[in-house]
Amino acid sequence: MAAFDIIVLGDYFYDLIYTGLTEFPELGREVFSTDVTTTGGAMYITAVSLRRLGVRVGWPAYFGNDYYSRSVYDFARAEDLDLSLAKHVDAPYRRVTTAIPLHGERAFVTFTDPEAPDLHRHWLEALEKTEFRHVHLASLDCPERLKPVAELARARGATVSVDCGDGPHLKNPAQCRERLAEVDIFMPNAREARIIAETETVDEALVRLSELVPTIVIKDGARGSMAIHNGIAASAPAISAGEVIDTTGAGDCFNAGFLTGFIIDGAPLETCLRMGNICGGLSVTGVGGATAAPTRAQLDEWLARA
Repeated sequence: MAAFDIIVLGDYFYDLIYTGLTEFPELGREVFSTDVTTTGGAMYITAVSLRRLGVRVGWPAYFGNDYYSRSVYDFARAEDLDLSLAKHVDAPYRRVTTAIPLHGERAFVTFTDPEAPDLHRHWLEALEKTEFRHVHLASLDCPERLKPVAELARARGATVSVDCGDGPHLKNPAQCRERLAEVDIFMPNAREARIIAETETVDEALVRLSELVPTIVIKDGARGSMAIHNGIAASAPAISAGEVIDTTGAGDCFNAGFLTGFIIDGAPLETCLRMGNICGGLSVTGVGGATAAPTRAQLDEWLARA
């Protein structure tokens, strides 16, 4: 039976990123970027970031026979990512995002084929045939997925973390809070935390969500991050690693850093936040979420600077 430290559950995306724009496109006009980059997105970012940190990570990805699936599969292979749990189908499974970063923000245009009908079953089968310490999911959006995964993980003595993800589920904060009963670690950004907690401030959201989940971690961009674990609070400032080129996937890289500290190292809560901030802060200095994600040696070098 294969053994992993962390299994990540979520789809790939193929990211097409235009950079160097001085203005945003308008209808009827053409603008030119100075560069364009293609790379993997979505759960690819977290998986690759964990791999670079030396974590044994498994990714039950779902790939089709289309160009975008093949490209991200090749990107993952080039990163030496273990794809033994991946599934390949003889049909298109396209998941494509065009990203336009400008002045520290970004806009997206996205296309996806319909979700694979057996995707959830594929995830559960992958979990059943492996050993693992922790499972990380990309979004809080689907309780039909979350509950069976959490039940299987707990039966194995493993823990579960969930990013929030943007989407229609945020329109029903009460339902989102109910879903946290299945979660050990919840990792929203500041906006998502305020929406789900139905509070005015991030600090209020942190306290309210800490009453619903053992560990709440809130990512707040340039303001750093904060957490409460079993009633103990901590925070850590963001790092300044250079010019901000592209913020796509910074939260996913943060997740990899935090989980490495929390699950693998058993580090103090503040150190885990610093590890997340370093990974997220370095990621924005390159184009694409995982392009500038650090190695473990680079992470340790930044940790030693404090």
